[in-house]
Amino acid sequence: MTEKLEINPIHDPESLNRTLQQNSRLQVHGFFTPETAEYLYRLLVDNQHWYLAYNNGDNYYESSMEQLNALNPDQRQKFMNSIYHRARTQFQYVFNQYYITQAIELNENPGAPIHRMHDFMNSDEMLEFMRKLTGDMAIKKADSYATTYLPGHFLTAHDDRHAKHDRSAAYVFSMTKTWEKNWGGHLAFFDDAGNIREAFIPSFNTLNIFLIPQMHSVQLVTPFAGAKRTSYLGWLHR
Repeated sequence: MTEKLEINPIHDPESLNRTLQQNSRLQVHGFFTPETAEYLYRLLVDNQHWYLAYNNGDNYYESSMEQLNALNPDQRQKFMNSIYHRARTQFQYVFNQYYITQAIELNENPGAPIHRMHDFMNSDEMLEFMRKLTGDMAIKKADSYATTYLPGHFLTAHDDRHAKHDRSAAYVFSMTKTWEKNWGGHLAFFDDAGNIREAFIPSFNTLNIFLIPQMHSVQLVTPFAGAKRTSYLGWLHR
């Protein structure tokens, strides 16, 4: 186990802030040191605690892999078809996730190595880096998720505003080693007309960060995608 999770020292948060303020979003390649990036990637690959996350309107659910695997093929297809049907007209998502922050708060899987990401995101060093990067000195904490998108997974357009949480910015550490542009899964940002203004392809050791509110989605991962779209993500809260 690597002793310390480290940001690549070449990155100056105040310089990055200038670009973020201009565009409201920013992509930073090689964010972690190579050793830290490999370690975090291995935590994602080795993690055994995954749930299928999905919604039905304003109701949000997590189903265990055991529950999902208990469905026969017809049941699974019916379940996915209902998700796709709802996605035609409303906000909808489906992907695998492990809500690290919640697991720690509920004392689930104590000592799981992947829990280090929550501790790192809430360390004095990281919070101060993110305050300088975003220019928001009011940021107090971060939450943390691990996600994997498989073929057929997606997240439709939304702007990340929340009635109960004061979110300053959203962050995604893209940790996908192999990806082709035709496999979908891009983090896409939209203008008012619905055109894609910019889209970030899944990549490795890359920070994608954007200010809230901002309309965005994760494009459908195609049926022929040859890898998992893996990442850590969360919000920076005031």
